[in-house]
Amino acid sequence: MGTDRGSVTTEVVLYAPLLMLLVLIGVQLAVWALAQLGVQHAANHALQTTRVLDGSADSGRADADSVLDQVAGGIVNDPQIVVTRTADTATVTVAGRVPAVVPFLRLRVRTEVSAPTEQFRTEPAPASETTAQERQW
Repeated sequence: MGTDRGSVTTEVVLYAPLLMLLVLIGVQLAVWALAQLGVQHAANHALQTTRVLDGSADSGRADADSVLDQVAGGIVNDPQIVVTRTADTATVTVAGRVPAVVPFLRLRVRTEVSAPTEQFRTEPAPASETTAQERQW
């Protein structure tokens, strides 16, 4: 009976830090996922603000900053927002750092979205052919 004495204490001392590290890694991944969702939502929202007919890059940048602050709060550190709008396309890039839960683990989030800009066209729409059933309605 004397040879196994204290073995449970030794196992707890060895496995407790590993278990704690696994828990911290899980929390870190959850924080990273929330930050990534916040960055994606802010970029998509800013893209819609930028690509509309009277939209601008400045309004998109302000919108991304506002939405990111509302959605992600303190989860995205040092946000970097780049908005460009040309005659044909609008592009929004949002990036930032994730707070470190696990020491020495520095994760970043980044997303880039692009879409065509709305344009007012003055030429008439082509006449569509309708079937007899569509004309009845």
